[in-house]
Amino acid sequence: MKKVFLVFAAFILLTSCLPKVALAPEYWNQPSKVGILVNAGPPAKYKEGSQGLLDMAVTSGDKYQEGLNVIREQIKPKEELISLYTEILKSKGKEVVIIDETFDAKTAPKFEGPKAEGKKYSRYDYSNFKKKYNVDELLVTDVHYGFMISYYGMIETGKMAHVLLNTSLVNLNDQSLILSDMNMKNEVLKKWKDNNYENSVQGVRKALDKAKEEEKNVHLK
Repeated sequence: MKKVFLVFAAFILLTSCLPKVALAPEYWNQPSKVGILVNAGPPAKYKEGSQGLLDMAVTSGDKYQEGLNVIREQIKPKEELISLYTEILKSKGKEVVIIDETFDAKTAPKFEGPKAEGKKYSRYDYSNFKKKYNVDELLVTDVHYGFMISYYGMIETGKMAHVLLNTSLVNLNDQSLILSDMNMKNEVLKKWKDNNYENSVQGVRKALDKAKEEEKNVHLK
């Protein structure tokens, strides 16, 4: 019996326990110091569609690795997003601290503190960042980008340039969520190998630019 994967595993892991929280306009009325932490690993191949375990094993090769290497050389989402968030926050009167660390969700402590009615809370306890960097809030963005390949069994049915941003703004006093949202953009790819993967690079470039515009004009407006 086939299992249906509508989205890739990393997306499910990151969003299954994250409620959606819109940024309240009054957030900008109070001064605060915000830490910016952007997690961005190398570009990767992601899957969607209907696949069984055997199908997944057969389609797990490195057909896309050369293209991913080219994308990695030319597109730097971590640096771009840090620059974007810094510009937005400073323009609104916030102090900014860039946190150059890798947040490992597998080993990070879960938040198990008290929860007030009417608030939504982070899945993780980020209180150590408050002590270490003397910040009031933490803006955390997990970045996934590369190729999204659609399958029906072992057959490829589609190919897209893919960018996914999961963004949370956490009040470090109580780990409550000031903002929490998912931002995913895909661009259909054709002739993805041509000219040293130029179409693939431009597809990811376009998807990332659209995601950045949404971060700026929707999530952090």
